[in-house]
Amino acid sequence: MATQPLPIAPVPLTVEQAEAMSQRQIKKHHVAIMLLHWFNAAVWLFELATGTALIASPYFRVMPYWYINMMTTLFGSRANMLHFHIAVGILWVVVFLVYGIFGFRTYLARQILGKEIALDRDDFRWLSIRALRILKKSDEPLPPQDSYNAGQKLFALLVYAMIPIIMITGLIMAFHLVSTAVVGWAVVLHFTAVGLVVSGLMIHVYMGAVFPEEKPAFFSMITGMVSELYAYRHHFKWWKEVKMQEEAWTHQFQGGSGSTGVASPPLGESAIPSVAPEKAEAKRGSPGMFRRIFRSPEYWPPYVAGVGLGLTLLATFVLMGQGLGASGAFTRYLVAILAWVAPHYTFHSSYWSNYIQPGQSPLIAFLTFEIFGAMLGGFVSGWLAGRLRITVDKGPRISRRTRYALAIAGGILTGYGARLARGCTSGLGLSGGAVLAFGAWVFMLGVFAAGFGGAWLMRRYWL
Repeated sequence: MATQPLPIAPVPLTVEQAEAMSQRQIKKHHVAIMLLHWFNAAVWLFELATGTALIASPYFRVMPYWYINMMTTLFGSRANMLHFHIAVGILWVVVFLVYGIFGFRTYLARQILGKEIALDRDDFRWLSIRALRILKKSDEPLPPQDSYNAGQKLFALLVYAMIPIIMITGLIMAFHLVSTAVVGWAVVLHFTAVGLVVSGLMIHVYMGAVFPEEKPAFFSMITGMVSELYAYRHHFKWWKEVKMQEEAWTHQFQGGSGSTGVASPPLGESAIPSVAPEKAEAKRGSPGMFRRIFRSPEYWPPYVAGVGLGLTLLATFVLMGQGLGASGAFTRYLVAILAWVAPHYTFHSSYWSNYIQPGQSPLIAFLTFEIFGAMLGGFVSGWLAGRLRITVDKGPRISRRTRYALAIAGGILTGYGARLARGCTSGLGLSGGAVLAFGAWVFMLGVFAAGFGGAWLMRRYWL
């Protein structure tokens, strides 16, 4: 039975085809790749745990003193911790050398010199379209990808570029090679290379272990397999190559009389919808950049808003000498009211009196004006986007009264928690995280954990 030609791009599947493809598995990783991956993960875990504890300069440190003291106690001394850090690093170098010598032709050559992580035209288009889709400036489907998408390839190229730097500078630092000046530069390059890899590693871990669509990629590093449906939808070019190899094997050993046993998806030259002429003309005649960004009825993409918030936070540190905050402003508003209503109680309170200076209003502070600016900015943003109206956001299964009650209760608990933690998501989370305060990271992890738990408990009110 002759096989159908494969499509040149993903096309929509029927329910039966999707179910059949989800039941079939395709081998994605060899055992050696999986073992090296988890060995590498374990090494980075140990090296980061000890390396961050070794940075204990009074001018710069990454972790709080309690963590540094805990790790020092665990190893008995800082010298033992340093020896462990160096020993694990040397083991990492030796394993990679063995892997590079004996696995170069089988694994490394195919990844570095082959096309597994080499960027092609589709990859550059994927990056461009992905960025435009994040900015909500395009709805064009992503181009077909190989066994790794363009984002994964960029991270792999970053890792391959930084690994030699980390290894060489680590050896120079460990054994004080060449000269003191070279060791000093090695420290700078070592920290820079590690920082670049860790920044990409955070995204890599999130996309692999947390992001739902990419979880099959995470489990493929345990089983070595992915479902054919996942390969078809996310790595179409690789899926097509696998199918062509299966068809060639069938023709070679079965004389072309058999079938690969694969239920081919519906045929078609492309699954990428073409843009109608009138729509293309409308796009060419679309409003200017200002109107598209600021007068769009849609919300800003979180990535753009995040960059803007980060730049705003940087500006407050540079111009005002402090970061952003919110809960402190509301505390000052309350102190101003208490000082007016009950001045004797306020001035003699061990807590409220901290916000009062002789001859100066408690409202004379950066945070109080910042909140007014945030309110004004929200008003202007809603007006420009055409969303300026009075409404109650709620799910279909909840009444207005219950929504008000939950909002008030949540606000009280949030306010109390912010003062108990000596900061809110702005003051403790953003500003504290920007200066690498350990409490900020614990706080934000707690916020996300509580948010996920609260969303699970309250989902019936919103869905």
